[in-house]
Amino acid sequence: MSEVDPFRTQRGPAPGFPGELHADGFDDAQEIGRGGFGIVYRCVQPSLDRTVAVKVLTSDLDPDNLERFLREQRAMGRLSGHPNIVTILQVGTTGSGHPYLVMQLHSRGSLESLIRSEGPLDWQSVLHLGVKLCGALEVAHRTGIVHRDVKPANVLLTDYGEPQLTDFGIARIPGGFETTVGTVTGSPAFTAPEVLRGDTPEPAADIYSVGATLFCALTGHAAFERRSGERLVAQFLRVSSHPIPDLRGGTIPDQVCAAIEHAMATAAPDRPATAAAFGEELREVQELTGVPVDPLPLPGAAASHPPPTTSGSHTPGVIFYGTAPVTPTGSLTPPPSPATKFRPPESARALVPRERLLDLLRQGGQRRLIVIHAPTGYGKSILAAQWRQALADEGSAVAWLTVDRDDNNVVWFLAHLVEAIERVRPDVTGNLRQQLEEHSGDAQRFVLSALIDRIHESGQRIVIVLDDWHRATSTDTLGVLRTLLIEGCHHLQILVTSRSRTGLPLSRMRMHDELVEIDSNTLRFDTTESQSFLVDVGGLTLTGRDVAALTETTDGWVAGLQLASLSLRGREDSTTLIERLTGRTQAIGEFLAENVLDHLDPSMLDFLLATSICERLCGSLAAALTGDPHGQAMLEKTEEQDLFLRRTDEDGRWFRYHHLFAEFLQHRLERDQPEKITELHGAASAWFAERHFLNEAVDHALAAGDPARAVTLVEDNGMDLIEHARMSTVLGLIDKLPPRLVSTSMRLQLILAWSNNELLRPGPARAALDRIDSLLTLGRIPESAVDDVRAEVGVVNAESLLFTDHVSGIAELVADCLARPENLRPWVVSAAAGIAAFAAVYRFDFDAARSIEHGAGPYHDRAGGPYSVVWGHCITGIAANEQLDLATTEAHFREGLRIAVDAAGPHSHVARLASAVLGELLYERGELPEADRLLEESAALGSTGGVDFMLGPFVIGARIKALTGDREGAAARLDEGTTIARTLDLPRLRARIDNERIRLHLHDPLFPIPPAPHLSPTRSQPPDGIAEIVAEFDESTAVMHLLADPTPANTSSACTRAQEAVDRLAGSGRDRSLLTARRLLVGCLAADHRLEEAQTLLATLAAQCAEHRMSRYLVDAGPPITSIIDALVERHRQNRWPAQWPAVPRDFLTALPTTTSA
Repeated sequence: MSEVDPFRTQRGPAPGFPGELHADGFDDAQEIGRGGFGIVYRCVQPSLDRTVAVKVLTSDLDPDNLERFLREQRAMGRLSGHPNIVTILQVGTTGSGHPYLVMQLHSRGSLESLIRSEGPLDWQSVLHLGVKLCGALEVAHRTGIVHRDVKPANVLLTDYGEPQLTDFGIARIPGGFETTVGTVTGSPAFTAPEVLRGDTPEPAADIYSVGATLFCALTGHAAFERRSGERLVAQFLRVSSHPIPDLRGGTIPDQVCAAIEHAMATAAPDRPATAAAFGEELREVQELTGVPVDPLPLPGAAASHPPPTTSGSHTPGVIFYGTAPVTPTGSLTPPPSPATKFRPPESARALVPRERLLDLLRQGGQRRLIVIHAPTGYGKSILAAQWRQALADEGSAVAWLTVDRDDNNVVWFLAHLVEAIERVRPDVTGNLRQQLEEHSGDAQRFVLSALIDRIHESGQRIVIVLDDWHRATSTDTLGVLRTLLIEGCHHLQILVTSRSRTGLPLSRMRMHDELVEIDSNTLRFDTTESQSFLVDVGGLTLTGRDVAALTETTDGWVAGLQLASLSLRGREDSTTLIERLTGRTQAIGEFLAENVLDHLDPSMLDFLLATSICERLCGSLAAALTGDPHGQAMLEKTEEQDLFLRRTDEDGRWFRYHHLFAEFLQHRLERDQPEKITELHGAASAWFAERHFLNEAVDHALAAGDPARAVTLVEDNGMDLIEHARMSTVLGLIDKLPPRLVSTSMRLQLILAWSNNELLRPGPARAALDRIDSLLTLGRIPESAVDDVRAEVGVVNAESLLFTDHVSGIAELVADCLARPENLRPWVVSAAAGIAAFAAVYRFDFDAARSIEHGAGPYHDRAGGPYSVVWGHCITGIAANEQLDLATTEAHFREGLRIAVDAAGPHSHVARLASAVLGELLYERGELPEADRLLEESAALGSTGGVDFMLGPFVIGARIKALTGDREGAAARLDEGTTIARTLDLPRLRARIDNERIRLHLHDPLFPIPPAPHLSPTRSQPPDGIAEIVAEFDESTAVMHLLADPTPANTSSACTRAQEAVDRLAGSGRDRSLLTARRLLVGCLAADHRLEEAQTLLATLAAQCAEHRMSRYLVDAGPPITSIIDALVERHRQNRWPAQWPAVPRDFLTALPTTTSA
């Protein structure tokens, strides 16, 4: 790569900007880069304790430069949240009027700098890079943004080595400023030929630039780098007319070369159609070359939708708040599914055994993928069902899953898949379904990996049948199957029935001889099978010649034969009818369907047409649709007449049409009675809504062309779902609604804010809150409701602070709600009380916290679901724990756990919250087995629930592992906690884990421990308890560092600092914190050989611990304090216990554990 960019504008220094940034809260500004119109500074942001990059517009504030800068601001804001696009954190304007952007700091620099310093990348890394950039651009293109300047310098690298696209300064945004026609704004070596010729940049131009970037990463230089002395126009001509240099002939696989050449095709139509298509092409190359296949990073809700049209219409599934699109769902769990989804379709009539096909499947042995693919009506599902039965007869476990459109939500698909396996092998799935309901993106990866591991560890064969796989179209869902096949073991076999082969890794599986494929030619009935089907099973009187003719005419198409059997019943001229059946399969199907329908009496035909709109039917639903009170009888009559209706449950309550026949009926309804369609869907929606089948009620309301009703359904029921911890479900429902109506519904925006907040998705939650603010400003709601909405918004904002472990401002945010509780939902008031109690705990007003929760009891009782009640018990217990009122603490923790288990089960999110705090308490009492069980269960919370519920799993959980000899596991648990603390900016969690690392002697250079700040002898007013606790633990960690090197100077300094901590806490009412500080002082005195003082102080602490049965609390301080315990035991034995010391039961001292976790 060239060392000099001749197009980069050089500007003089701007000495005033660091000072102006300091005034805005950004300290120590250091220039780290310059662009054509701005300077980038590395700054420290003390308010959030982080280092950021700040890009300041330094050029003259003329309209073009300002518009370019604002365009970048809008583009990056629109795309914030994508893992491979740089996130904009904040915007502002300096005191002198220069706008700036605050972004994540990329200390590893750009792809360009990496290539310059370390040379070209290997081809495997280039493929990984390409997939990630394609995902980023696909999301941008779907949002209507064309980047126009993709090149190595605009690809930054995160601390984890992942690429992120940046510099949207010349991006084309719909409705925004347009560059003058014919003006080239990108970097010529990476710009598409048509753009150099003056054409308007389209998404295809970005695909070319990605290809050029991959070429550069692979070779170390641009494909058309500007030569020394070459005029710019000459470079343009080479790019526009010359083929790219040949990459072949070396160690780079031909497939990699071909993919890059495809992207860099001179003519735009010759390139991949979309960025996603190019990403899939690169993934296919990964598969063919045997390297790990990267997921294409697309949002789950948007993955299944096409890009926006040139008319500017919005992508389905993307909600626009102002100018920023927000996808309301990422990973969503499903509403309850009918049992028929998890078993093969049943037939009321005998079926033709497909023995010749079953023999083919037997010959395939245990090859890991079986694909049965053909157009509709070829008996794919029936063959799969017969094979399932054959395997079950042999003792194999076979899970069945019928795929539908809801499975394009990857989390819903995973939940369905887990449920299907759970029905035949519950030992494999455990609590994986619950993980998906209560968590988001992280749970998807965890569940899939855990499923693969558990199947392998079971050592037993399991077969998964995925019926109707063609309905799965989203990249993420297809990726799950790909992962199962590529990473799964020989114990897992998957059978897929589908109308197409799209999205299946057939080439890879065929290459490894792991594929059995049955297509339409193999599925067709031969004459013998047709004879059995029509004559033996169907009871028709046909000659052998008639059977052969019908088989030939229909090409053995099973659905055609089935429809023909109906039209031939009672006909004396069967031969004549058969001779008239000619044409393509689709035409035959339509002809046969018309013959069936035309021979029905009008009342039966009307019944079929009216009921065809629903995927499942029961008697009362049929009655609601048709107006016939004998709905159940009509369904049974339809079944008796063999009109493609089958029962789907053992009780015979629910029925389902054969989907092919239902499609024919719907077509006839649209043709003959289109005016009834809206009315029928409306009736279905009302029926489902009345019975709380909300998912189907919404679907039918939308099908009725009544999106307003669909919105009302979710508005009226959404908060009920949240109160029962079904946040992902409600987000899935909102994703179905028209974005325009969602964006203007105050209630839905509040539901979005609550749901995303609870799932720790701050970006979408913030977007919903911003939209609410806009609606309030525009006066879109009645004046009488404004105060109530603002009060509820205050609670949501306060909850956001709680989850980020901040207390400042919480009390003010919830005050309005608590002052007018009767105006708001009980659940909102309950949540506000819990948040206020949290704030009281961390301003160290423990009595106030307990009083708030006690007073909120009536609202907890009236709120739906167990969450707020359990939270109230937990926060009350935490307050009592800080006061060393451990009897009250235990009572509240246990009651919270009991309520959670009774209401939601032992593996629910809410039960894990109570398990986390109760487990820590039981550990201190030496009840290790029960504590370990509870803390392991709560470890599944991961990064959710707040810091108070992370401390037990990460800190005490690691301590228990160390105590039992699993130091590697302890280190891993601490590392996981530190990563979460850094990612979510949780200093309290970080400080506790740092302290535990010193205690356990598990230092890790990847996680350096920061120096402790100087503790002020006075407390802030009102106290910021979180900040004080962080400072106290950092100080404790520093003291323990001194004790690790026990020189006289160090032990003396440790004693001084530990005594200062004790003095600072004395009289503060923080009894537990004081106990902890005094325990540390005992260790310091012992290390400084001040044994008499150490024994005197420890006697006091031992008396407290004996009173509260805290048998592990003292010994966990480590060897210095355990030696003093031994001295106290010896005093007891020799009856030398000083009278002025508090009494400590000898049994308590002698029963203390002899081992520590250190």
